[in-house]
Amino acid sequence: MIRSGCILKIGVIGLNHKTAGLLFREAVARGAKVLSGERALFFNHPTVLLSTCNRTEIYFSAEDLGEAHSDLLAFLRLQIEEPFEHRLYSYFGLECFAHLGCVAAGLDSAILAETEIQRQVKVAYARACEYAKLPSCLHYIFQKALHLSKSVRGRLHMQRGAPTLFHAVWHLAEEALGDLSCRKILLVGYSEINREMAYFLIRRGIKAFTLVTRRPEAVRLEGCLARDRNELEQWNEYDWIICAASSSDYLIQGSAQGKRAIFDLSVPRNVDPTVQSSTTLLYNIEQVNRWVEQKRIAQSDHLTACTDLVWEFAFRSAQSYRRKVMRQEHLAVL
Repeated sequence: MIRSGCILKIGVIGLNHKTAGLLFREAVARGAKVLSGERALFFNHPTVLLSTCNRTEIYFSAEDLGEAHSDLLAFLRLQIEEPFEHRLYSYFGLECFAHLGCVAAGLDSAILAETEIQRQVKVAYARACEYAKLPSCLHYIFQKALHLSKSVRGRLHMQRGAPTLFHAVWHLAEEALGDLSCRKILLVGYSEINREMAYFLIRRGIKAFTLVTRRPEAVRLEGCLARDRNELEQWNEYDWIICAASSSDYLIQGSAQGKRAIFDLSVPRNVDPTVQSSTTLLYNIEQVNRWVEQKRIAQSDHLTACTDLVWEFAFRSAQSYRRKVMRQEHLAVL
């Protein structure tokens, strides 16, 4: 609901792993790319695009939030062929602020308290600042949400005992392949996810693995053999493959040979779904998410306490912002 007289002239349109399946999220993610970087300047209102493997969200600001909301839907309809409005959620003002706080703190993630989302929010905000002049209210909510995400984890010890994406991938690979210490491992993409995955593997005692990237000379990881994308022609030689790269086309395709486990953590996907066979198991991000769902249910009391903290913080911060705007307006009159 859009409240009249709201000082925080902000809103968000989005969908995530709870409101839409993987195929639908891929279509929306592709369409929403028109609001990234310099291309966002062609839209009438300032926006921040947050696009991850589990969500696509567009934060925006305008004097008339209802009009901006309609403009944004119309803009997206030009990019996305299939109907999508029924899968979207929208929040405005304080609700938008609190939602961003929950997202940045990892409370709205498939894996509770994941840390990667905090970095993704920071990068999305920085990228928007690079190409557009954002209004003070957007600066305010992103800076406060990033500060809040650290506070939530610090005060309530969110990460203690919480499963991570990397725990999930390890567990599922172990189920499929048995002992992983002797397996030939390939990471596709030098993304933040794969860098963290590499550190996770090292902590688990994995001594050697291969990483494919466009610029192998830039890779600085212990025990890592960096190769360019030509190495993907030999993907069938690897037992365990983890894809987390940015690509408009499938990076892995063709007939699978032998027993292996492949994890496609990208949206849009990096692996042709037809690669899966009776011996080759292919996991997408939704299947990994399901592994941790029971863990999330067990942490429901903890999640409620954290969400209450976010709302308390958002309410106090919104009051502070309101006082700041009113002081500025008063000084302008004088």
